[in-house]
Amino acid sequence: MKNDQVVLVTGASSGIGKAIADRAAGNGGRVFGAARNAPHSPNGFTFLSVDVRDDQSVQGCVQHVLQEAGRIDVLINCAGVVVGGPVEEMLDDEVMDQIQTNLLGTMRMCRAVLPGMRERRSGLIINVGSLAGLMGIPFQAAYSASKYGIEGFSESLQMEIRAYGIRVVVVDPGDVATEITAHRKLSRGSRMDSPYGRSFENAMASQSESERRGWKAERVARLLGRIMSSRAPRFRYTPGPWIERISPAVRRLIPDRLYLRILAGFYRQ
Repeated sequence: MKNDQVVLVTGASSGIGKAIADRAAGNGGRVFGAARNAPHSPNGFTFLSVDVRDDQSVQGCVQHVLQEAGRIDVLINCAGVVVGGPVEEMLDDEVMDQIQTNLLGTMRMCRAVLPGMRERRSGLIINVGSLAGLMGIPFQAAYSASKYGIEGFSESLQMEIRAYGIRVVVVDPGDVATEITAHRKLSRGSRMDSPYGRSFENAMASQSESERRGWKAERVARLLGRIMSSRAPRFRYTPGPWIERISPAVRRLIPDRLYLRILAGFYRQ
């Protein structure tokens, strides 16, 4: 990344968000890391409290950065939550929280920074999606829906703002080894005697194993740093183990029925 960039990162309390905030600050950028909860040890970046589900909170966060630094060169949307559970048993508030945080939170942050970027005719927006936004994940349907939404939103946004010198990049990581594996949230609506119990357990076990073998958050942060330094970044990146990176391409080459059968087998369904 460039040393004089002003960077705003959401989801900076842990995982990929904190890793890129730490890395960007270490490279000399002026970095603001925002999240609902403060990180244990922000390494050189300024922490700001924000709830991306709330428009007033988002506007206040962005205005604080503009008052302190005068501009925002790079916005990195990393804020996200995931709750596992069968669709039939998921509670409405659990579904809405994932949509509000992952998708609408990303949209709110983009809307808040766009006026300044458009006036300067310069800016970079990096939306951190997920491989789950390119392929459905069993028992994470609401999460996949929110991440699929980021894909369409980002494509539409890029076409709207490219004339103003603003670039949009989507980064869709595969499995990443973060705290989410140990602290995974499960639906409160799931019952001990659920008819989905065995399938749900198998899927979560497969997911946890894949995450433990996945990329470190710091490795994803290095990729984001290179994107921030690039004069002509690609629109989409899919970091992660090679088998996950090629999965979206394979999907286009084989019949849907076969692809879904293979995917179900991976999650032990």
